[in-house]
Amino acid sequence: MSLTSLFKPKAVALAPTAAAPPGRGALRALLRDGPAVLGLVLVGLLVLMAALGPLIAPFPDQGAGAANVADRNLAPSLTHLLGTDAMGRDILSRILYGARPALLVSVGVVGLAVLVGVPLGLVAGFRGGRLDEAIMRVSDMFLAFPPLLLAMVIVSLLGPSLWNAAIALVVSWWPWYARLVRGLAVSLRERPFVEGARTLGLRDVTIMRRHILPNCSSPILVQATTDIGTVLLAAGSLAFIGLGAQPPTPDWGLMVAEGRTYVFSQWWMSAFPGAAIFLAVLGFNLLGDGLRDALDPREVGR
Repeated sequence: MSLTSLFKPKAVALAPTAAAPPGRGALRALLRDGPAVLGLVLVGLLVLMAALGPLIAPFPDQGAGAANVADRNLAPSLTHLLGTDAMGRDILSRILYGARPALLVSVGVVGLAVLVGVPLGLVAGFRGGRLDEAIMRVSDMFLAFPPLLLAMVIVSLLGPSLWNAAIALVVSWWPWYARLVRGLAVSLRERPFVEGARTLGLRDVTIMRRHILPNCSSPILVQATTDIGTVLLAAGSLAFIGLGAQPPTPDWGLMVAEGRTYVFSQWWMSAFPGAAIFLAVLGFNLLGDGLRDALDPREVGR
């Protein structure tokens, strides 16, 4: 597997129908799926860390970036459960503080990518013709580059920072949603319930909003859930190479980069932030896979 393939959004597909949105049947199917429940627990822990991190961090000032040179390079102990880094900062506090920007950036990037890509894909797939060609050719221009590589180029132009990295990732991610929704809209626009809506004289905008978009919601939800983890990993990678969050921001990818020099002597500096990234990405991937199975109309109710 190539490095860039790790950051390529995974395509997900669900059979579109004119059925009502999934409810209790999908929830029961999700809760019966062991890996999905594990993913839900991991995502829940990340949310709690983001919400309560500054309140429960044992050394809040160090979590925010204050140095404490007297305690530098300390191994895990009862005082510092995960040890300290080269600046003497408590690593547990830094991880707790880093959960909030990691989650906000990941959810924000995916949310903006959905807001941009979904309407464009919906219009392109439903209307077709030259408009479809124009939107898809523009998206193809962005899709010609691996998402992480394109983000690196954009951040290099804007300047390294956490928010510039987020903007770059939005630009890299929206075409995937345009492609996904466009394919779904093409398959739905000739369905009998859409033809019936046309017969009743409903406008195209109304048909797309009431009939096409609701039937695209499940694949979008699954794709977005999985992509949150992928974006979190991509943002951490940009920070690792110096194009994302900058010191002293408590960013997990930046913490891994700062500890790589000491990986053979003070292994905890990189190991614990790396483990936080791994568990967060694993949680969103497991939850996304579980949602895909639970929202599949062929599975719900079995």
